[in-house]
Amino acid sequence: MSHSRRLVVAIAALAVLVAVPATASAKSSTGSAAVQAHVVKAKKAVKLMNRAAKAGDSAGVVRQLRSARSHNAAASRKARAMASGSDSVAAARALTLAGTSYEQLIAAITRIVDEVTGQAQVLVARATKPALADQAQIIRILASLLDDVPASVRPILASIVTSLAVGDADEVTNMDAAVRSGELPVNVSAIVTQALDMATQYIEMAFSAIKAIVPMLPTAVQGPMLQILELVTNTVGTIVPTVLRTVTGLIDTILGSLPFVGGSAGAGGLTGIFGGLLGGITGDGQNALPSDSANILSDLLGDLFGGGSSPAGGGISAIISSIMALISNLLSGLFGGVAAPAPAA
Repeated sequence: MSHSRRLVVAIAALAVLVAVPATASAKSSTGSAAVQAHVVKAKKAVKLMNRAAKAGDSAGVVRQLRSARSHNAAASRKARAMASGSDSVAAARALTLAGTSYEQLIAAITRIVDEVTGQAQVLVARATKPALADQAQIIRILASLLDDVPASVRPILASIVTSLAVGDADEVTNMDAAVRSGELPVNVSAIVTQALDMATQYIEMAFSAIKAIVPMLPTAVQGPMLQILELVTNTVGTIVPTVLRTVTGLIDTILGSLPFVGGSAGAGGLTGIFGGLLGGITGDGQNALPSDSANILSDLLGDLFGGGSSPAGGGISAIISSIMALISNLLSGLFGGVAAPAPAA
């Protein structure tokens, strides 16, 4: 996924919101601004780290990695502190931004781990597990705020939690490719393999946890989402990275089609702002799907929320049935002919 695009959208959304709510306390406004400042610096450090990796500048990679980790840790610490305060909306904004920033860091370090060498490679590999753990902690706290935020933004926040938790598997596919390449030194390969196992386990655990918040998602997508989650949570054994990428791509595509994504359609206030944050997290899931399935699903989702080009008829129920049939056929092929079960009524 395009993590730089995600972060730019998220930062823009938070920057607007910091100045908006008249009811926000001075403490929460200060906290939000501090989180934003650290995330901007972390984003810059990750960008410079990527450049250093391409240039073969190991010292530059190490320097920018340390900077990115430091600023992400500070953003996370301040965002988590806000969660214990009275302003759940400000805390949710800050945690979303911190979680997205960690996602950018994780994607970057798992992508360059087989591009750098020497001590820089070891440090990059070792940074993965702590970053995964820190982001998982942010997601758990963000999920705990679902009952505290206004009802108008709860479906969007539930979508944000779902997207951060199971909306992509970039780190898994990146590390799997690095290990399978056979080019990593033995000690680095061992570190990356442990991080790969950890990342895969986190996503698989999240599939089960997310089922509990499906009722908070917009009604139209609850059936398809539960259908996907039921199959993956009933699968015995670890899901291979290529399948995991397709499954998370389906979830991202569904969430990315929601009408409030990007704060579009003239949405204002909290709905528009949180929609903007969600738009910074979703958007590239179709790249993980077979082209024919991606196009058909996109059209069906467009019809479901308006503006689609699919000729599906019979109203919303028929469109949802078509979406679920498509998902069932796609996942059946991935899981060896086992059809995706329909969710319980």
